[in-house]
Amino acid sequence: MTSMRAIALTVLVAMLGVMAPSPRPALADGAASTRNIILLGGAAAAYLIIKHNHDVHAREAAMAAQQAQTAQARDNAWAAYNAERQAYLQQLAANRALEQEVAYQHHVIVMEQSATGTPASQRPSEGFVAGAPSVVAGIANVSYGWGDV
Repeated sequence: MTSMRAIALTVLVAMLGVMAPSPRPALADGAASTRNIILLGGAAAAYLIIKHNHDVHAREAAMAAQQAQTAQARDNAWAAYNAERQAYLQQLAANRALEQEVAYQHHVIVMEQSATGTPASQRPSEGFVAGAPSVVAGIANVSYGWGDV
């Protein structure tokens, strides 16, 4: 069967060779040649311009994305700073309120001790605030576990 296919293919090729027209010589047509060169050059130029524009737009999009990312990081940092600042200010307000409460309680204790007749030697000094370090001659006498200063 393989030989039959080979013979049929040979006959087919021979028939196509006989029936095919003979090649004609190319005619030189200067106007058509120039027109084809101009068209191909224009198409190549258009392709290069489109490719260049695509590359430029891709670079600009990447730069815009980088700028947006930087702006987002800046905004996040600013928001974190403002949150920490608000927390700090709230802590200051809480500390002031606590100091006022301690001062009020100290005042009440001093008034009660003076009303009951407790001798001054047993009363705390007027500058005493519970939990505050004592100050002697401008030097703080506080121990943080490292021994006496």
